Amino acid sequence: MKFVLPIVFLFIVTLSIDAIAQGGGAPLSSTIKNNKQSQQDLKVKSSKDAKKLVKSRFGGKVLKVESKKSGYQVKLFKTDGHIISVYVDAKTGKISGG
Repeated sequence: MKFVLPIVFLFIVTLSIDAIAQGGGAPLSSTIKNNKQSQQDLKVKSSKDAKKLVKSRFGGKVLKVESKKSGYQVKLFKTDGHIISVYVDAKTGKISGG
């Protein structure tokens, strides 16, 4: 009877090691891998890319670029004197507003 507890403990440790070996214990590496994949899927990968995209579409001078949850907010001084604010979706590269 005194061997039951060590045997149960050994059994639990063995199951835990098996789960780790099968990848169940490595969520960090898979998260890093998923983040790299997500970054590769983006059309606009940085605020610099957003700035170039908006400037090529509207001309003028970019005043400010802010990173948002899924894209970038860009404030632009157009050549006609108007100041506009547009949103650039990072995944699609679509520009809205303006």
